[in-house]
This record gives sequence, C-alpha cells and structure tokens, in this order.
Amino acid sequence: MSATEATPSRSLRDAPRADDGYYGPGSVSWRVFADPSAGIGGQAAVFLQALDPGLMTHFARVSLTNEGPEAMAARFQRTTAYLRDSVFADKAHADAAAAHVDMLHERARWTDPADGHVEVAKVPAWQQWTWWTYVWGAARGYQEYGPSPLTEAELDRLVVESRIGAEALRVPGPYHATFAELDAYIHADMASKALTSYAAEAAHALRHPDVKGPIARWATRRMIDGMTYLLPPAARLLYALEDRTDRDLARGRKWTKRFVALGRKHKSAEELIAAAIGESETHPYQKVRARVAAAS
Repeated sequence: MSATEATPSRSLRDAPRADDGYYGPGSVSWRVFADPSAGIGGQAAVFLQALDPGLMTHFARVSLTNEGPEAMAARFQRTTAYLRDSVFADKAHADAAAAHVDMLHERARWTDPADGHVEVAKVPAWQQWTWWTYVWGAARGYQEYGPSPLTEAELDRLVVESRIGAEALRVPGPYHATFAELDAYIHADMASKALTSYAAEAAHALRHPDVKGPIARWATRRMIDGMTYLLPPAARLLYALEDRTDRDLARGRKWTKRFVALGRKHKSAEELIAAAIGESETHPYQKVRARVAAAS
C-alpha cells in the first residue's frame, strides 16, 4: 500500500491528490518533518522567534492584543497545518496554503497613530528569522530525538530542500547551502535578540506550565528541559534559564528521547510519512476546488 492509499479519499468539494508535492518520497524533508522529534525542534524555534523584538512587537500589535489563549492555540494549530501541507500536500494544495499565508502576512499591518506610519509584517529580517529558525529547530530536534541522526550530507540536503518553502512564502535570500551555514546564521543573529515583555510571557509558560498532577508536571518538566537543551546558550541566558544545570538538561534530553520514541509508536518512517500525508488529505489547510468534468 502506498502512502496516498493509506487514508480515505477527500470530500467531493476538494480536489483529489494529484502528485507528491514539491518534496516527494526521496526527500530528507519527508523523513524529518514526519517524525515527532521535529515538533520538539519546532517548539524551540518558537522561543527563538519570540526573541526578535521587532517581530514580537508587531505581532502583539496586530494579533496578540485581541486574542485569548483559545485563539492563540487555534493559531498555532493553523500554523502547524500549513507547515505540514507545505511539505506533504500535493503542489496545488501547497500552493494554495502558501498563497493564503502570504495574504495574511500582507494584511498584518499596523498604523502608528502618532505619525500615520504603516508597519508591515513582511520585513525581510523577520521573514528570514522566522523561516530559518523553524528549519534549524526541526533539524536539531531530529538529530537529538529522531530514530537516527542525519549525515552531514543529509543535513545539507534538508537545508537546500527548505528553499522551496522559503520561496513559496517569498522569504528573501540569500539562502543557506549547508547546515553549518544555517547554524552559524542562527548563532550570529542571536546578538540582535532581546527579551521583550511578550517573550517574557512565553518564558513564564516555559518555566511554569499549566499541567495538573505530579506525574504530568514531572514529565512536562523533563520535556521542557529537552526542548531547552536544543536552544543556543545565548537564548537560554535571555530567558533566564541559566539555573538549568548541565545535569538537568542531560536528564531532560534522555527522557525527551524516550517520550518521543513512545510518540512514534514503533512506526517506521514510511508509516509516519503516510500518516502526515493522510492528515494533509483529510484536513487540508486550504481546499482546492475540484474541477467539474465537462458534459460530453
């Protein structure tokens, strides 16, 4: 059974899957982003993104000030669905998803009441930081918590493949050719980051998760330490996480690897990929209307 045959067909309102998308079965991206370890890296990426002062201030002006926890959770789910479809959906649905997100970014504008200046979301540096922290985080998560680390060549290939998503969202270049280049960019750009009040709120959630019960709190703490382990030292310092000792982080790393393995449920990479494709088929981020056959 192929990956696309593993799930039920879509509703009649949506076009059937037409191809394997922009990445395909031979890509490193399919293997990495289908694995739950990439999700741990994605959480680390969110905390890195929150350290860009301009980006977070703009986000607060156009979104956060009017959204409660439920709306924010829904926003995160939509973002996750987009990122999934950008990799696993067919080209038509990937294109539709990218076009919709680009439209949302175009609309995310804020007018300064003092002088009428219009601030837009599509600032090149913000776009670059948001996209490449996501790719870097997914790679770091997979390297630490995936079933087996990627080779240097596979890491480089993942970075090059990620240009597809960057181009779809109109993220300006230059693009990175190797993971070493991407890693150097992430660490170098930390020099321009800072802890704003909005990032501090994220840090509070990091240190004090709202979970019930001693076992759940213990497991969550270990997962947080596992995610924290992925962050650059400069990011840990900004979030005032220097109290997490090397021993704490090593223990979090060990338990997070175990928890992610449980989340994998003994599924092979092929089965995880099939599940990701199935999600994009049954719950597409943006539907693509099916063509009606012309009457004979």
